[in-house]
Amino acid sequence: MDWMKNLNDVMNYIDDNLENEISHDRIAEIACCSIYNFQRLFSYVAQTSLSEYIRNRKLTLAAFDVIKGDEKIIDVALKYGYDSQDAFSRAFRNFHGVLPSTVRKEPVMLKSCPKLSFQISVTGGEKMNFQIVQWPAFKVAGISNRIKTDRAFELVPSIWDKAWKDGTMQKFINFFPDYRPAGFLGISVGGEWGNSEEMDYVLAVTSHVDVPECNPIPTPIGMEEFSYPAAMWVIINADGELPNAVQEVYQKFYTEWLPNSGYKLSDLPVMECYMQDNHQEVWIAIENASVFRTL
Repeated sequence: MDWMKNLNDVMNYIDDNLENEISHDRIAEIACCSIYNFQRLFSYVAQTSLSEYIRNRKLTLAAFDVIKGDEKIIDVALKYGYDSQDAFSRAFRNFHGVLPSTVRKEPVMLKSCPKLSFQISVTGGEKMNFQIVQWPAFKVAGISNRIKTDRAFELVPSIWDKAWKDGTMQKFINFFPDYRPAGFLGISVGGEWGNSEEMDYVLAVTSHVDVPECNPIPTPIGMEEFSYPAAMWVIINADGELPNAVQEVYQKFYTEWLPNSGYKLSDLPVMECYMQDNHQEVWIAIENASVFRTL
């Protein structure tokens, strides 16, 4: 799978439709993965969120239209998807630092967000320790939190902090079975096509793996059971101090490993496994692998 081509095709689609509705379903179709997975990939490759990139591209073109003066500001606002001149003016000022009406009156400095394009480059040379496994179906017991996707990095740490304070983590410790995926799990769920504004973040532990020697553990009161199908997973070692160790793994995976691997993302949650002594693993489901390998 040519991830670079898919990324650039999505960039072309976005730029061709900045004055129209940009369909998340169409982005997912072009990228050959769910919009949720594409948003994760894009954020690590581009170092900005997909929604922010689209907004900034629109405001870049809108600035040229405002400068030309051929259209009323309200018409420019509607052209780029804003319901009112006030909403457009606020967004314009947040990006450019000035109101569009000011641009019409006097010369000012404006910002520009150029169209992105991607290419593979050879960087770093640092190893990423991983293994690819065909893992059986499994179940976890835990608590789900509905959060805004674009605030995930801000909200997830507070979810863990609250769980330690309100006794949730102690419940996990009391009930803790020694099954893999191991440790305390942070599971990011949001794969439905077109539904990208919100996601579920699940704190959990594995309660059953679908193999004969594994006995299912009853779900504790106050928790939910979540089931995941048998799938192929790339399991990446993310040992080190948090949160940098895990964030570096995602950066390398999406920018270096995935584009060169020939695999594609499966529409399943992404899991982080937190164990003792700064030992972590990241589990990402993949498809169409022809060779199992361990580096």
